[in-house]
Amino acid sequence: MTTPPDLDSMIAQYATADFGDSTLIQEAGLESLSLLRLAVEVAAGEDAEIDAAGLVDLRTVGDLKVWLTSLVPDNADGTGAAC
Repeated sequence: MTTPPDLDSMIAQYATADFGDSTLIQEAGLESLSLLRLAVEVAAGEDAEIDAAGLVDLRTVGDLKVWLTSLVPDNADGTGAAC
């Protein structure tokens, strides 16, 4: 089992404003391309599949972190650990 990524640090690389879990994605300054780049970083595998349709339901940074956690290779079944 691998160590879960530090999602706050990863998100901070793309955010243009301070954020917490309840911050709206737009208020954090995250754009769709940034969200996809984060997904690719977290999934980190040539064979990884990213369901971009999951982006539609994301409203807050907390929602984003839950979705990203589901992409972690050891959590591919969607039962990822809490962030």
